Amino acid sequence: MMKKYLYSLVFIFACTNVQAQDILPDAMPQKALGDHHGRPTTEQQLCGPDVVDDPEPLFEEPESLDLNIENLKKMLDKYDIKCKKIVLAQALLETGYFTSNVCMQCHNIFGLRRPSDGSYFTFDRWEESVRAYRDDVQYKYTGGNYYAFLNNIHYAEDRAYTSKVMKIAKTL
Repeated sequence: MMKKYLYSLVFIFACTNVQAQDILPDAMPQKALGDHHGRPTTEQQLCGPDVVDDPEPLFEEPESLDLNIENLKKMLDKYDIKCKKIVLAQALLETGYFTSNVCMQCHNIFGLRRPSDGSYFTFDRWEESVRAYRDDVQYKYTGGNYYAFLNNIHYAEDRAYTSKVMKIAKTL
């Protein structure tokens, strides 16, 4: 009887964890980091600790698309991102035109951070960060001026952030 009760508790606990991870905005896919001795690598120090892998694969293709403006536009379309030109400009600013360490090591093209400790989210593929942007940023957008939206949600610490994004967007 006790054994059956313990199994029931473990099952309930496991189901509760899965449900919480599915609905919490901070539960984004993470890449396991560290060397074979468990010591953090430079990437782990930059991108933060690993948490949980996404239970559902996002892509059937074995390899990630090359990160460039055209492929990013395709992903913005795929995930029905609003204000695509502005969001594309954000990615270019956040990554230094796809050259930053966070972009290259964490596959995070929007500089998305964990609210709990400020470390960067890590993705297996850059395409996953587009979905995360939609799920964790754009779900709050209800229409209107997107630059005002970014300011209102305090997307970036830099007070000139939206001005910089606007300047890049005008060139696209």
